Amino acid sequence: MQKVIIPEVADKQTNQYLTKKGYDVLTVANPDEAAILATAPDVAGIMMFVSPFPNDLYDKLPNLKVLARYGVGYDSIDVDYAAKKGVWVTNTPGANSTSVAENAVTDMMLLAKRSFEVSTLMRQGKQNAAKQIFGHELAGSTIGIVGYGHIGQAVAKMLSGFGVKTLIYNRTKRPTAYGEYVDLETLLKQSDYVTLHIAATKQTEHMIGKKELSMMKPSASLVNLARGSVVDEQALIAALNSHQIASAALDVFEEEPLPNDSPFYQMDNVFLTPHTASNTVEAGQNMAMGAAKMIDAALSGQKPEWAVNEPTL
Repeated sequence: MQKVIIPEVADKQTNQYLTKKGYDVLTVANPDEAAILATAPDVAGIMMFVSPFPNDLYDKLPNLKVLARYGVGYDSIDVDYAAKKGVWVTNTPGANSTSVAENAVTDMMLLAKRSFEVSTLMRQGKQNAAKQIFGHELAGSTIGIVGYGHIGQAVAKMLSGFGVKTLIYNRTKRPTAYGEYVDLETLLKQSDYVTLHIAATKQTEHMIGKKELSMMKPSASLVNLARGSVVDEQALIAALNSHQIASAALDVFEEEPLPNDSPFYQMDNVFLTPHTASNTVEAGQNMAMGAAKMIDAALSGQKPEWAVNEPTL
């Protein structure tokens, strides 16, 4: 019986799918390096959250055949090295696209209405001050979507009913009825809200830095629900402090969890969430079941539908 390690929550979300398939399922709170080694070094398949999977870990797990990401991004795994070690890496494309897209639109609305500032003042007993804050309508604004995969496309579709102009930047121009493709510079200069949905790769690291932020309008806002590495955090902090841009909504950071001494906590023009844009019941079920099916496929000798590499061993 092949051993599989999965998060406790995923076992519940899949109604013990892998156990019913005949696997020896071992659950942990979070499958990081320590938990994996302490639970089953002879494990064959692992369902991963976002914890890093170091390259030196493969030799400690001789039976490993598949790493299934519970989610879309797989930047915490060196997929090429995994392939050389004979290990499939899979993800669950589209499983959380609705949840993340809804959060992106929600964040834009919060920034437009300055809801975070208003609510904070009211909780502090400063209702008169809260009443002096005036937000903006989203209607009539220009939204720039950077990255047009499943999530970016869902954002554009949702925004189509808001009366906005949508600009899109993506390396591949997929057909769309919901926006206009432009280069990144044009998008940054014209957008009132820039929302990031691009994959974290070496090519996209710090793609939004000092130069890019300086192109944005002083009244513009940045939303990042992609990965922290896509944004130069120090450049963003400087831009927000100097009001080079108006505000930001951030769900991802260069270091997670966000350190307690981060300047972001002291800013009233930043809305923060702890990498929870996909935290809905529906997305969780989709990601867990998708990852479970990829594990079963790989361990059954099939090519997983959502493989992001091809083992060479």
